Amino acid sequence: MSDARFETAGTGSDILLDGMFTTQAVSAALDDQARLRTMMAFEVALAEAEAALDIIPVQAARHIAFCARPERMDVPALAAAAARAGNIAIPFVAAFTAMVARENSEAARYVHWGATSQDVIDTATILQLQEAVMAIRADLLRLEQTLAGITKDHIGTVLPGRTWLQHAVPTTFGLKAAGWLTAVTRARWHLEAAVAQASCVQFGGAAGTLASLDGRGIEVAAELARRLKLGVPPLPWHTLRSDLAACGSALGILCGALGKLARDLSLMMQTEIAETLPPGGKGQGGSSTMPHKRNPVGCAIALSVATQAPGLVATLLSAMVQEHERGLGGWHAEWQTLPALLRLTSASAAQMADTVEAMEICPDAMRDDLGKTRGLMMAEAVSMELANRLGREAAHHLLQELTRTAVKRNVTLDTVLREDDRVTAILSPDDISRLMNPAGYLGNARAFCIRALEAWRNGGNEECS
Repeated sequence: MSDARFETAGTGSDILLDGMFTTQAVSAALDDQARLRTMMAFEVALAEAEAALDIIPVQAARHIAFCARPERMDVPALAAAAARAGNIAIPFVAAFTAMVARENSEAARYVHWGATSQDVIDTATILQLQEAVMAIRADLLRLEQTLAGITKDHIGTVLPGRTWLQHAVPTTFGLKAAGWLTAVTRARWHLEAAVAQASCVQFGGAAGTLASLDGRGIEVAAELARRLKLGVPPLPWHTLRSDLAACGSALGILCGALGKLARDLSLMMQTEIAETLPPGGKGQGGSSTMPHKRNPVGCAIALSVATQAPGLVATLLSAMVQEHERGLGGWHAEWQTLPALLRLTSASAAQMADTVEAMEICPDAMRDDLGKTRGLMMAEAVSMELANRLGREAAHHLLQELTRTAVKRNVTLDTVLREDDRVTAILSPDDISRLMNPAGYLGNARAFCIRALEAWRNGGNEECS
């Protein structure tokens, strides 16, 4: 992929692979500087909130805000100290306090006033989560827009429906696209709802009582949340991780929806099918040895992500079991897991948006594939028509017999139907012609496409009824 979003998305630890498995925007939202930036945002907002409530001097809050320069922090030194301390907040607060002390020793006394390490880390995590999901959302909206266009443009493009990987009855490419659109859109809605639910400040102090603030902790929490544009939870959520786990689960479901799209498209892109073709271009989807290859690269990434995501979600679910007022180990397990899941999700969303935008759609191949079973996919249509006279069971058995005959003789089902007296006694030649037309056996396909588009345009305000 030549897009700079992928080329420069490296986190510094695995740049060669990060180019495939994250995007620049999400990587930037989750890197070291972003973590320090959001942690400083917490400390500044806390100081300003406490100053507004006359808990600390206003001048101290101003000095704290003035010194909030994440780029001035020694990241390698913080990393080494975090390994000894058990979390990044302890050395971060010490380093930030030292930065403020160099500016004003009196103000340094009020850094992190009444808070605990988990308050700053969890709140920073929420701020990073919001930023990362907004970046993912941009690619999802791009993907949805393209899928909606395909649904509309191909509402009547007929191709074989497939069940258990075999031709079943006719469907339309528009309806397939409507299915992908619906799955991706609903997954996005669920993710947005989960993030909205989780977007609360964390502020509980040492053990969730905020005792150090002399009964004013709830006031501080409300003012802190207001300044960070976050919600105020009923109480601190130090070991109540359900909302964060719900975000992880929503990300996993989204990866599955994108994987479903990738699986279907990659199957349709097989040489023997070629109903769609992968994007082609210099350096895109080629082979190191075979000049003719045009591989579905975006689909491969999305399928890889769909394979990895469930394990990460399981880790977040397992990490919910945290001890008493502050957890040991479970909390720590979230730190790398949630960012990894966000990075992978971003890659899948971006790659599939690019794939769907640039792939070739081949209606002629779809039309040709309708004939591969020589009319057998229309057996249900004929059976249902005969059932009006013969009954469903008898008509079904008759069509089973006739389809086997057609296969054995290597002729079309149409030929066998016209030769069988049991059929011609009920159906005229024109009836048989009508029933053998795939475009005439699409049921509510068009209506489903329209309903899917309406639900998408409605923005998630329609529920199942």
